[in-house]
Amino acid sequence: MRPFVLDGRSVELSARGLKIKRGAPVWVPSDEAIARGYLPRFTALHFDLSLESRPDGIAVRGERHELDRMAAYCERLWLEMLEWLGSPEIQNTPIFDGTLGSLIRCYQGDKHSPYRDLQQSTQKCYADWCRTLTRYAPAYRLDRMDGRTFRKWFADLMAPAEPGGLPRLRLAKACVKQMLPILFGYGVEIGLDVCVKLRTILQHIELRVPTKTRDDWNARKPVRMDMDYVHAEAIVTEGIRRNTRRSLSVAIGVAAQFEFTIAQIDVIGWWEKVAPGKTRDMPHDAILIDGELWHPGLRYEDFLPDLQLDMKRSKNGRGGVFDVEEYPLFMRALGAIPADLRTGPVAIDEHGHPFYGRKAYHNAYRDVAQAAGVPQAVWNMRARHGGAKEADNAGAELSDIATHLQHANTATTRKHYIKATAEPTRRVARLRVASRGKNERA
Repeated sequence: MRPFVLDGRSVELSARGLKIKRGAPVWVPSDEAIARGYLPRFTALHFDLSLESRPDGIAVRGERHELDRMAAYCERLWLEMLEWLGSPEIQNTPIFDGTLGSLIRCYQGDKHSPYRDLQQSTQKCYADWCRTLTRYAPAYRLDRMDGRTFRKWFADLMAPAEPGGLPRLRLAKACVKQMLPILFGYGVEIGLDVCVKLRTILQHIELRVPTKTRDDWNARKPVRMDMDYVHAEAIVTEGIRRNTRRSLSVAIGVAAQFEFTIAQIDVIGWWEKVAPGKTRDMPHDAILIDGELWHPGLRYEDFLPDLQLDMKRSKNGRGGVFDVEEYPLFMRALGAIPADLRTGPVAIDEHGHPFYGRKAYHNAYRDVAQAAGVPQAVWNMRARHGGAKEADNAGAELSDIATHLQHANTATTRKHYIKATAEPTRRVARLRVASRGKNERA
């Protein structure tokens, strides 16, 4: 037991690392830990230590348990420090100190975190959102957050980055509605009770975009158009006309995305950094560039020689089977590929390698699309959406479209891919009008 002077009174408390600086309690690691680089070097303790006199002695706001809670928290920090000192494996593991910034560091640095199991493209996306939250409110304590906190953050992050700029709706939704629940879910995994409360709040709070802000955003946002058949056919034609490896790759890649309604990543694949010591365990046909391993996208071996494509989406692992001969635009693009080049990755650069770098394929697509007269607003990422829209306008069953898109249920198809158009109502109107004549004759 060690005596501390608080509010002019002496209080005995057993808490390793507890110190009083400028009248406020802080936790400080041992000198050895500091010398070896332990972080943080001190932790502010946000406990209510206002004392008042009672006939039976000193109390803290009428209850001794606030002091006991602080002592227990200090002891936990001390034990974590001792574990760090004794285990080289975890000496670089971030320590949670009660703040949002430390929770983010733990989420990204903990080798057991679900963050480690994400695809690299998803990791990069999450890292961007975490970086924004870290810049915005790194020292904000979790035990002081409530619904009003999240509402304020949502409004602040939504505000334009500069006067007269575009409202940042996507950033606000991504950080507050998507990333925070993920972070608090990780906090629940590591035993942080406060994260249970915060996840519950986020599940029930309604974060609305003001009508004026939404109207402003809709009026000024960059236009994005779904790719239709005319766009896809023009790109395939231009790619074949140029007859280079890059342009032919764009032609067959766009044809695959539009015809099979698959995502760009399923065509071009993706890259993942590999630890130097693990490269020796790679298969002999693995493709490595600058220490990054190519996770295969579409390959000729996937559908040749029998012209049957049986593939799984990289995002959700759901399978899809396609009779390649039923897709004439893809068959046209395939026919333009010399027979001796129909091996390995479908989408390759001028050196014969899979497109490397986040913008390499995008730049190749944009070059061919612009020459083909396709509007700037038509994104390659929207080829899959355009194929689904074409199927819906043609009268295909929603369940069949969902299967073609490799969705687990039709709700996802309806929400993200099938947009309201006049075609369904036009079909209904024609059926109604046709039935009127029959009713009159009857």
